[in-house]
Formats: sequence, C-alpha cells, structure tokens
Amino acid sequence: MLLAIYALLLFITVQIPLLGIVTFFFLPIPFVLLMIKEKLSWLIGSLAVASILTIIFGTILSVPITLFAGVVGIVIGYHLKYEKSASQMLISSILTVITCLLIFYCVTIFVVDVNIMEESMTMVEQSIDTSIDMMNSLGQPVPENFEKNMRDSMQMMQTLIPSALVIMSMMLSYLFILAAQPFVKRFSDKTVKWPLFRNLRLPKSLLWYYIIVLIATLFIKIDVNNYLYMAIANILFILQLFILLQGFSFIFYASHLKGWVKAIPIILVVISLLNPIMLTIVRILGIIDLSFPFREVISKKK
Repeated sequence: MLLAIYALLLFITVQIPLLGIVTFFFLPIPFVLLMIKEKLSWLIGSLAVASILTIIFGTILSVPITLFAGVVGIVIGYHLKYEKSASQMLISSILTVITCLLIFYCVTIFVVDVNIMEESMTMVEQSIDTSIDMMNSLGQPVPENFEKNMRDSMQMMQTLIPSALVIMSMMLSYLFILAAQPFVKRFSDKTVKWPLFRNLRLPKSLLWYYIIVLIATLFIKIDVNNYLYMAIANILFILQLFILLQGFSFIFYASHLKGWVKAIPIILVVISLLNPIMLTIVRILGIIDLSFPFREVISKKK
C-alpha cells in the first residue's frame, strides 16, 4: 500500500513539475513509515520494488530519485524507530543528503559526461555577456566596473558551491522531516520532538574557529584560484551562518523573556535578512551570546 502511494507521488513529481515541487518532499514518507514498522532487510527489498515501480510509472532516469528518497526515508525512520534525538536525526539526514548529491554529481560527470556545475557557470557567463550586448545595442552606457563586478560575483558563486551544497542539504533535510512529521504522528506511536529554537546554544569553540579563520583571511594573501582560498572562504561562510543562527536564537529568547507577541521576532528576522546592517547587528548578537552569559544576565534582571 505504501509503495503504491509512493508510485503515485513519484508520478506526480515527474509528470507535473509545478505540483511535483511540493510532492517531492513527501517521497521519503513511505520509507520512513516502513522503517519504523519493519526490519532493515525488508526495507532493501521494498526499495528494489520501488525502483521497478519507478521504471513502470516514470522512466529509468527517475530511479536515482527513488534511491535518494528511499535512503533519506530509511535514515529518518531509523532515528525515529530507535528514539534518537531530533538533532541527531537532522545531522544524519544532512550528511545523507550531501552524500547522495555528491554521488549523483559524480555519476553525471563520469557516466552521462555532464558537469552540472560547469554548465551552470557557463549559463551565468552567457547571461552576463547577453546583458552587456543588449545594453550596447540599445545605446545605453555600461556602468563602470559593471562587468568586473559581475565576473567577481560569478567567481564568488563558484567558490561558495560547497557551502551552497551544505545549506541546500540542511534545508532539504529539514523539509523532509517536517513533511513526514504529521504522517509519523498519525500512523505510528513515534513523534518528532524538536528543541525550541530560542534555546539553541552552539558550542563556544565555534567562536574561536571563527576568529582564527577571520584572522587568516586578513593576514594571509591567497590566490582566488587556489584550493586553500576556496576552503577558507567556505569555512568562513558556514561559521558566519552558524553565528547568525545563534543571533536569531537570542532574538527569540529575548522576545520570549519579554513576553512579546510571537510575530515580532519573526518580523525582525525577515527585516534582518533584507538589510545588511541589521544582519551585521544580529551576527554581533550571536558573537556576544557565544562569548558571555548574556542570557543569564537578562533573565536575572527579568
């Protein structure tokens, strides 16, 4: 029954693109429920059957989607079955998604002979050239340093591809778990217990890593085409993201402590994401929250 439901979801995902964007996040659910109720060996057989159904109801090119959804669903279901924490489940799911995406990327290069990253960068470069040609043909002067800034942005995009992969994996994993949550609650005795975001306390060592990498970027001159530059840029980006999350967590904590309406911290987060100055302030709050017992101080004053 669950595999038949999966086949229907896959058919919608493949054949109806607009609706498929939504149904894609529900694909792991049958495997999550099967993992909770059955043994792992039984799941492997189910995954094989699901792959056959994929070829029947879709195409053989859709099999990687089934394998991806199956593996992610099994990982989520495993953590629910053995009552692991939500944070452990999320981290394992993120690592699983990253691994699957990397395998898919390697397969497209060595089997299909298509490099998705290079193709994407080529498309971006062509769009820049097209924009410049259109401006010239319309007699509009090209702004000073326009092309250089666009090329630099493209170079930065290429450099931060590993960070983008991590962020995308985080978002996909969270949405997969979020989509499965109501079905897990309805059809099993398991529940997903998320810790409150306002209580998020990242390790203080994160701040030291951030300072060390920041100093390295200021005093070490590295060629932008060097792998070391790519590594430092991506590590710094990820660390800044974590510190930003800590800052947002502090905003929610302070809002709860002050008894503000729940919409206020959400509005502040949206404004911060749209305003670079506010984003810097939030990052500073995250650094302060990691460095000092700021929460304890304001809670005592309360």
